[in-house]
Amino acid sequence: MGLSPLQQTAVRSSGLSSRTVPWRLLGLTVLIAAITGCAGVDEPETAPRLSVEDQRFVVPPSTGYPRTLRPGEADRVDSAFQSLIREGEREKAISLSEQLLSRNPDFHPAIVLAAQVAFLDGDTNRAQELLVPSPAELSEYTGWQLLLGRSAEKQNDLVAAFAAYDNVANLNSAARGKTEELRPRVAQILAQRIEDDLQKGRSEDASAELARMEGWLPEDTLTLESAAAVARALDDSEAELRAVTRLSGRDPTDRSLAERRATLELEVGDAGAGLRLFQELAAKYPGDVALQDELARARFLWRLQLLPIEAQDLVNSTELSRGDFAAMIFWLFPEVRYGQSRQVRIANDVLDQPYREEIVRVVNLGIMDVDERLHQFSPTRPVTRAESLTSMTRLLLRRQPPLACVGGLRTHDSLDTETVCGVVTSCGLIASAADCRPSANVSGSEAVELSRLTLNLLGIPQ
Repeated sequence: MGLSPLQQTAVRSSGLSSRTVPWRLLGLTVLIAAITGCAGVDEPETAPRLSVEDQRFVVPPSTGYPRTLRPGEADRVDSAFQSLIREGEREKAISLSEQLLSRNPDFHPAIVLAAQVAFLDGDTNRAQELLVPSPAELSEYTGWQLLLGRSAEKQNDLVAAFAAYDNVANLNSAARGKTEELRPRVAQILAQRIEDDLQKGRSEDASAELARMEGWLPEDTLTLESAAAVARALDDSEAELRAVTRLSGRDPTDRSLAERRATLELEVGDAGAGLRLFQELAAKYPGDVALQDELARARFLWRLQLLPIEAQDLVNSTELSRGDFAAMIFWLFPEVRYGQSRQVRIANDVLDQPYREEIVRVVNLGIMDVDERLHQFSPTRPVTRAESLTSMTRLLLRRQPPLACVGGLRTHDSLDTETVCGVVTSCGLIASAADCRPSANVSGSEAVELSRLTLNLLGIPQ
């Protein structure tokens, strides 16, 4: 039969037995001891088996135990602990642990006592194994958490050590001191783990690590930076804005933080605050062309607040339908909103749509298409990037005199995808033809930016 975990601990580091010492030498040793005792010389006290630092974390097993103990149980286990510490009586401690656990496997002070034997033997890995997993009800069990923390710390498992110490930091000064000591290093470790998880696409793992950081180190700068990184990876702009705002408040001179905060304010926060931030940045860096462009964009987005609430809601949509996109064009382009058309196109499937009038106006001006055979507009289908860029191209073609960037195209010319991609690239609506992505869906913010650039080219005040 194999040995139990506690029995394994009992046989480790047992030292030399008396049989390994010659009997003659043993007799001489006894004689010297007897003579010394008779001479009236006091026997020196046994030196503690723990360093001064370790003594703060290896305490009587009953310390802070949350359950009620039967009469005498605490005394027995604590007495064995004292014998272990002072006289090194490890076998007595192991024997008592096994005896108590054979009657009650959940008698946690006995487990702590066994772990303390392993700790004193120098087997901190074994000590930690005996104390993990730590049931939730033991989170404030001082004797358990102190030894668990110290064992983990000696193995350089600083996150596990911090977790244990933090559980009892409000109850124990040694644990509280350790949390302060380990805090900077633990923040670095968790931040690095989150960065690694995000690089490998493990956003759930990154979120779990972030939750630990926010629970332990809510005010740490690394926690806020990690929160911003996770939020950005999850496309959670509101959470990113909260983190970036706090970071920017700590370092108002950080230009990249200020720019990111301004952008997020425009997208999901206070457009007025975003505009003010970009105004301050543009004034501070007057020669920065990119910032001037961002300022123009900020002014445009701020003015969107003057539109009807339904139009404002479209700006924050993650995916626009064809009906949504038609409504956005209607509200953003005065020429569409007030223009008159000489043709009437019938779309039977828009009669019960909330943006019926807007869709009809956009269709009749030829900015968006209708299936002439079925007389359908498909208002609920997601608008594709090809369709949105085609609409922008048709708006540009209406400009008189013609824009140089549209080449020789005219209003009624047929537009295939290749032609559209070429025009919008030439006119600067997208950086390159690779950004055309015809089949991709379109978000509200993307549609707004395309509209802003198009309005710019048309010379329409924004």
